[in-house]
Amino acid sequence: MEFIKKKWQIIVIVLLVLFGMNKCASSCTNSNLYEESQKQHTEYVHKSDSIVKVYDDSVKTLNSRIQVLEATINGNQEMINRLAAANEQISNAKKNINVNVKQK
Repeated sequence: MEFIKKKWQIIVIVLLVLFGMNKCASSCTNSNLYEESQKQHTEYVHKSDSIVKVYDDSVKTLNSRIQVLEATINGNQEMINRLAAANEQISNAKKNINVNVKQK
């Protein structure tokens, strides 16, 4: 107990230094955690941007395929209309054909 009474100032200084070192280490750890979280945030943003770009490219590809299919459907519909008109002309022409069979 005598030792503590004589050296109390040194003990207080040592405790303050240890407390200060603990705060410094804690601050450094927090700084490292902050930098690591910033790095992870940047990676997530980059990944999400990449995913958005892939989906955007997919949408563009699908839109172009839809346009091609619409053009094909329109072309097929035109062909069907022409064939129907030709079929109608053939049917009308058949009605006008008279076949006479001569008997011997």
